[in-house]
Amino acid sequence: MRRLAKATCVALVASLTIIVGPPALAQCGVQAEVGEVVEECVDRSAAQVEEMKALYPTSTWTVRQLCKDDSRTPEGVCFNPQECTTAAGVPGTRYTLYRDGEVVGTACLTADEEAKIGDPPPIRVLVLKAFEILDWPASELVVQPPGGRTLVNLDTNFYTTNTDLTNIAVTLVRSDVVISARPIAYRWHFGDGTTVTTTSPGAPYPDLDVSHVYERTDQVTVSVDTQYGDASFTVGGGAPEQIPSTIWINGAESDLAIVEALPQLVLR
Repeated sequence: MRRLAKATCVALVASLTIIVGPPALAQCGVQAEVGEVVEECVDRSAAQVEEMKALYPTSTWTVRQLCKDDSRTPEGVCFNPQECTTAAGVPGTRYTLYRDGEVVGTACLTADEEAKIGDPPPIRVLVLKAFEILDWPASELVVQPPGGRTLVNLDTNFYTTNTDLTNIAVTLVRSDVVISARPIAYRWHFGDGTTVTTTSPGAPYPDLDVSHVYERTDQVTVSVDTQYGDASFTVGGGAPEQIPSTIWINGAESDLAIVEALPQLVLR
């Protein structure tokens, strides 16, 4: 009976040993609780934080000082802050970095850099980012002859009517901003491996400003991409400022059948 009890104890100890796991891992930038191991963090510099703010221009950014022992003043300032060396090589303090209340890492900042975290990026930085993500219209491709069919070894005409200036109104840092751009180039995909870039939007037949000759019968997919540039923006109806950026917008694809004309006998 004693042997059975002893065996039972050994089995119980073995089972307890199996279920004991590693210590819990505290989230990066969050003060560890008792028994937790702090996750290793890579501190961001003030410049990297500004780059993140430009990627999320409508977010709210805050920081909270990291303490050696989490003893703080009523305002949340550490009595014993965690020290670090900034990217500029000067002494700084480690902070938990928050975007819209969610932890996104840590940062090593000076007092002056910390004070600027909540400031929005300069309006021009926001405009340049907005220019890249706005919904610029794609060009509609017109093919002649119409009907999705053309003849082999003859000119097929291509053009688009998208030539006008586009104005898009946005709100950035509580300011009314209008960003403007116009098509400055077109990239024509003829579907047979041939691509041509022009500054011309093409023209209706018989101009044949942008045309292509298919050398064999086939079923191809054609489209035209549009490059927007000559861009500018205004803030609150003020004087326009130039935007040096350009952006390509892909056009919708359409099918085109390349067929051969067949002779027909016509009785007159």
